[in-house]
Amino acid sequence: MKKLLILLATVCLLTACGGNEEKATKTEEPVKTQEETTEPTQDELDAKLKAEATALDFVSANGDEVAEGTKVTITGEVTNVAGQGIGEAFTVTTEENGGFGMYSIKNLTMKEVTQGDTVTVYGVYDGKDELSMPSIVVTVIE
Repeated sequence: MKKLLILLATVCLLTACGGNEEKATKTEEPVKTQEETTEPTQDELDAKLKAEATALDFVSANGDEVAEGTKVTITGEVTNVAGQGIGEAFTVTTEENGGFGMYSIKNLTMKEVTQGDTVTVYGVYDGKDELSMPSIVVTVIE
C-alpha cells in the first residue's frame, strides 16, 4: 500500500512539474515583400500567353490530336457572331494549307467583334463544341 501511495505521489509531482514547461515558440514565416506578394498584371499575363501560344492547325484539332488546355492562337475572319460582350460566342474561319478551318470562340474579353473582322485570338483549346467544331476559350483578341 505504501508503494502505491509513493507511486501516486510521484506521478502527481511529476505531472505538476511538467505543466511548468515552456511551450515551444512558433516559428514565424518570413515577411514577404511587396514584389513577392503582387499578382501579375493582366498585360503581363496576356504577354505570357502570346509568347507561349502555338498556332493551332484545324486538321490536328479536328482529328483530336490537340490536348485540351493547350495555349493556342489562330488568325482568321469572324464569320458568325452569336452575342455581344463577355461570354459571347463567335466563329472564326481560317485559311490553312489550301483549305478552310472553322473554330468556335468563347470570348472572355471586353472586346466586341463584328462579322467580317479579321482577328488574331489567343486562348486555350477547349476540345470540340456541341457542333463538333474545335473550340477555343479566348482571353486576348487583336
